[in-house]
Amino acid sequence: MKVLWFSSSPSNASLEFGYTHLGRGWISALETIISESAEYQLAICSIYKGNKFKKLEKNNVVYYGIPTKKLNGFQRIVNRQFAKLDDEFESEYYDEILRDFSPDVIHVFGTENGFGKVLVSKFDKVIFHLQGLAAPYYGVYFPQKVSKMKVLFYDNLNNIVRGLTFYHSYKSFGKIAQRENFLATEWKYFSGRTDYDRNYIKLINPKVQYFHCEELLRPDFFLTAWKGVEINYKKTVIHIGTTINPNIYKGLDLIYKTLPLLSDYKIIWNVYGFSEEDKLNKVVKKCMKIKKSGKLMVFHGPLPASDLINELKKCHFFVHPSYIDNSPNSVCEAMLLGMPVIASSVGGMKTLINNEVNGFLFNPQDKYDLAGLIVYLINNYDLAISAGKRARETAQKRHNSTEIFGVISKMYKAVIDDVNN
Repeated sequence: MKVLWFSSSPSNASLEFGYTHLGRGWISALETIISESAEYQLAICSIYKGNKFKKLEKNNVVYYGIPTKKLNGFQRIVNRQFAKLDDEFESEYYDEILRDFSPDVIHVFGTENGFGKVLVSKFDKVIFHLQGLAAPYYGVYFPQKVSKMKVLFYDNLNNIVRGLTFYHSYKSFGKIAQRENFLATEWKYFSGRTDYDRNYIKLINPKVQYFHCEELLRPDFFLTAWKGVEINYKKTVIHIGTTINPNIYKGLDLIYKTLPLLSDYKIIWNVYGFSEEDKLNKVVKKCMKIKKSGKLMVFHGPLPASDLINELKKCHFFVHPSYIDNSPNSVCEAMLLGMPVIASSVGGMKTLINNEVNGFLFNPQDKYDLAGLIVYLINNYDLAISAGKRARETAQKRHNSTEIFGVISKMYKAVIDDVNN
């Protein structure tokens, strides 16, 4: 079977397309097992920052790179100011790729990109995998005390003029949300892994055919386990780990709100994913009138999987403070390590975590709920350790590569057979 993927990056060929790092996310892990199977011929298409159309082959996979639409500096500024999306441009390369590879089925990763709009009327056997959901995220983009006017006011004039503020990102997100609704009504086949994304897509289009399909995780997280860091709340420095990207709805402000409530304990909150000098941290601190982070928060920046694992194994708890999320791999990876996971009860979290069984849920709009839960688990650490062990068992089953490969195969066949009939 010939399968063509559309993805935001060229996955295992990232370096060949000029990316500075080799991404090892779930798509990369899935690519590896699909490409090693004799059942499939795999090709991956992405838009990249190049000057010309590019095709190459590597490890039994064909990669197509569509060059970005060329814009001068002024055009880019105008697009950002008016929230004009630049990833859905028509290109003769799409037709060329379809002719060259002649796929049996197309798999698009994410509804937040422009591929689904470009492919309309070009091909019918297309399935979309739901990742983040733009419309729900757009609705809660700004947390309390970090309003859209504040983020504009506290950014610098250069970013405001160039359209590089969180306010401009919010406007673009609104356009992506509109396009996502169009895709949901235009296309028929969708896959996802939570009750949340299933209910969302069927709310917009009841005729959608939905497939439940779990995601693979980076292989490194299967190879080791969190061992249960010793704790004595009167003497021990308690380390909390949080892995998030620098999006304003990911809850960095909630960490700042929660830390003062834990002043009776020796807490160090480790943030992985971006540096202390990142624009998000600067803007959030200004909005909340925080002059110094002090020594209670340590920003580690983005880390490769092996280094991140070593850091997380030193932490007593993993906390995910996001105001909205479908199925963050950071939470799934922490569960796979066997860590006590504390996560906001939003989006797809209730599918990932069975509260007080393999993790713990809290209301992200209530800093007292999070702080109180952390204190409770510090004083009842055996409950946290037990939940972590069950989390690892859950994640090992949920992210089993053999099971996921089988689901993917059935899904592709079902789409092909349904269209052909």
